Amino acid sequence: MIEALGRDHDGTPSGMRLREEADRSVVVAFGELDLAVRQNVAPLCQRVAERALPVVIDATDVTFVDSAGMSVLVRLARDAEAGGYPVVLEHAPWMLKELLTITGVDRLLPFAPGEEVPEHPTSPPEEHEH
Repeated sequence: MIEALGRDHDGTPSGMRLREEADRSVVVAFGELDLAVRQNVAPLCQRVAERALPVVIDATDVTFVDSAGMSVLVRLARDAEAGGYPVVLEHAPWMLKELLTITGVDRLLPFAPGEEVPEHPTSPPEEHEH
């Protein structure tokens, strides 16, 4: 099992763990996805890409994501796009779904079918000069 561990936060571990199944790669994310996780995630991402199987990112236990954590999710999604295999995010907490939707990353990293998803923000109306 490949893990990318970050720092414990108040005794709660953070990181990502790859579970290799016969027909897919399951990346279990937990705790705070931040720079500490990103600094250790390259071997995990490389193995996921080498397997080139459908990827499920299970975010059930994610409590926080910053821009470094987002970059890891984007990397997994871009690798999948380049490798021609699907990737989905499942069981993401609402704050992560909101963040992905607001930034448009949900178009690259879709939510699993049947998951409740936030609406995309609408652009402000353009002002017309009179």
